[in-house]
Amino acid sequence: MTAIQERRRHPRISVSWPVRVWIDDEAVLGRAEDASRHGLWITVPTTTTLKLGKACWIDVMSEELGSFTVAGQVRYVAGRRVGLEIARPVPITPLEKE
Repeated sequence: MTAIQERRRHPRISVSWPVRVWIDDEAVLGRAEDASRHGLWITVPTTTTLKLGKACWIDVMSEELGSFTVAGQVRYVAGRRVGLEIARPVPITPLEKE
């Protein structure tokens, strides 16, 4: 059995944050399951029109960090799960120290 090569540039932290993803002018509710400095892994309804390469805005409602908005681009889609690359760093530094 061969090990899978890690392609992430930044380690992930498990989170449970409600998110609102803005696709053009449509808002879709979902949940972030983990986060890194430049990425989010979210779960959204299956009817969502997120496609590879699609740009979107993500409103994050975090109890630990407060609410913030980031711009992202879809890098991975598997059913309801979506991987997003984030343009500016996600403010997770306080969580990394826990």
